[in-house]
Amino acid sequence: MQIVGIHSAGHDTGVCLWKDRRLVFAVESERLTRRRHESNVGSALAALEACPEFAPEEVEFVALSTPFRQSELRVKHHREACEAIGARALHFETSCELFGRSLPAVVVAHEASHAALAVHYAGYQQPTTVLVNEGHGYFSRNTMFTYRDGRLDLTDVDSLPWYGTGFGWSALGYVLGFGLGPSVAGKVMALSAFAANAESATEALLRVDPALPNLPTAARQREGDLLKQRAQAGESFEKQASLVSAFQELFCRSVEGAVRAHMRVHGTRNLALGGGCALNIIGNSHLQRALRVPLFIPPACNDAGQALGAAIYLQHFMRGEVPQPFSVYSNGYAQTREQRAAELERSGLKFRETDTRALAERLAEGHVVALFLGRAELGPRALGHRSIIGNPSLRGMKHRISCDIKGREWFRPLAPVMTDRAFHRAFAVEPLSPYMLFNHRAAGLGIPEAAHVDGTARIQTVTEESNPVLFQLLLEFERQTGVPALINTSLNAAGRPIANTVRDVLDDFLGSRIEHFVFDDLWIERQ
Repeated sequence: MQIVGIHSAGHDTGVCLWKDRRLVFAVESERLTRRRHESNVGSALAALEACPEFAPEEVEFVALSTPFRQSELRVKHHREACEAIGARALHFETSCELFGRSLPAVVVAHEASHAALAVHYAGYQQPTTVLVNEGHGYFSRNTMFTYRDGRLDLTDVDSLPWYGTGFGWSALGYVLGFGLGPSVAGKVMALSAFAANAESATEALLRVDPALPNLPTAARQREGDLLKQRAQAGESFEKQASLVSAFQELFCRSVEGAVRAHMRVHGTRNLALGGGCALNIIGNSHLQRALRVPLFIPPACNDAGQALGAAIYLQHFMRGEVPQPFSVYSNGYAQTREQRAAELERSGLKFRETDTRALAERLAEGHVVALFLGRAELGPRALGHRSIIGNPSLRGMKHRISCDIKGREWFRPLAPVMTDRAFHRAFAVEPLSPYMLFNHRAAGLGIPEAAHVDGTARIQTVTEESNPVLFQLLLEFERQTGVPALINTSLNAAGRPIANTVRDVLDDFLGSRIEHFVFDDLWIERQ
């Protein structure tokens, strides 16, 4: 029995395939088209049909997250489905035309897809509060659910103030001149560490009309234009940083208050997060410290996880099944050695077998390495399979990687990756951070180029089981240098999605200042 999950409209579209509760294929459209936040799902559907395990005659159900692309999926009773979900139904059963067949389908609310994926990463522990917080879902900007007795119940809608939402972050980014788009909030958040005093900024934010987020789009756009012009006319970097710092504090306090109240009223003992705001590492760390309850966050908590969440919702909340855990390294295909070698030879590149000890020596000397291992990561974070790595103890490495190689803004931090053993030595009582979703104090670790200006770092932890190649490289690098971590940032050029294939890497970085390219067991060493 096969189930197909599809996120077909909006941004970060993608598909997934499940067979007997096991995830066998998933792909995000942007990795195929090389257009960031791709809204067209056609390339992902084509990739699914090329999957060796896909058998169209064995597909029994299709799970569609909202909104859906009616022109491609031809959903029966599509108007009724949209009306039901808009009225806060979590799903609507119907059928769709796909793969040359009429197939049973369930349309799953955008908010419920996020929540189902969060419940999955919580290991189906009960009772659990689930907060879905984002720029905009299908019928809300933020929702609260309870997961108990195998049920997902919607309990609160839009209970957070505007400054506690993803919409608020997007509006703030627009005001500060960062434009519009799903990536804006992440860029803006980095500014908060540069603030000296945010008291007056807090007062200004609290004076903002709370009805502003509910204005019609055109009126809100005009208001945003005025604020943007005002900001560009005279606000200094320091004032902008103070505004972001104040906003971050208000965000943390409002989310904590809402979650604390919900858990008290509904008697829940666990917390799971979904939606784009779950990528806010300062907010996540604040909740972890303040609430002291088990906290679970999917690595693809943004819309890249919508297809996965819709399929999980169908399996668990409609069929009573528990989908099996799956690796974060499940995006797209793993290219064979023959395919990788052929691509390198076509580009006239000479390669040799990857040597962990020699590679650690090059990193110690200050060389930069592009790391390409197996299948890519699910979600927006590079977690060691599509990464650029470097020595975090050498002065100037951050500028070289972030600005010279990737073309990122100078104020945005890089992140360190370390083994679970090294992490436990430094943070004995803190839980591991395999998905780079929490903030930690980096003082004393000897990794200044991987720390933010405030001395914190978004650490990723790897185990020998999860990523054996990177794990062994980290051990060897620490043995040679005494430094317990490497810089880890995503393998993508400015404005581009994370590389998916060998060809993507060569297109984006062959002309850059990266000296080494590791494609699994093939190593290119350049002068």
